Amino acid sequence: MNRKPTTLCGIYSPRAATLSVEMALCLPILLTVLFGSYELARANMILHSTESAAYEGARTGILPGATPEKIRESARVLLTAVGIHNFTVEVDPPAFDERTENVSVTVLVPFRENMSFPAFFMNNPTFRGKCQLSREIAR
Repeated sequence: MNRKPTTLCGIYSPRAATLSVEMALCLPILLTVLFGSYELARANMILHSTESAAYEGARTGILPGATPEKIRESARVLLTAVGIHNFTVEVDPPAFDERTENVSVTVLVPFRENMSFPAFFMNNPTFRGKCQLSREIAR
């Protein structure tokens, strides 16, 4: 019993097997490029969000009456708004008063813990955003 391969409409197509082989070879490549470009776009978004969080934290820190807790909260609000978690916000100096001239904020975000898909092809890079601004001091 020899049956000829048919399409969905029941019409014989000699290209049906060729199409299946082409799909089996091209689909994994297409999906790899698609998901890879999505992860690169996410990495770019995390990098810029890290830099923005450091800047916003430093902007909060230069105002009179700012505390390291307010700085960390300012950076946390921005990072959690874009779905970033497991980050570290470092404030230098750790405690300051009205004579402190500069405030520096460093935000560290591990990429592997903030990826959408598991990656087997890269190490665990950490994005680092840093901003240092002069405080507004009344003299």
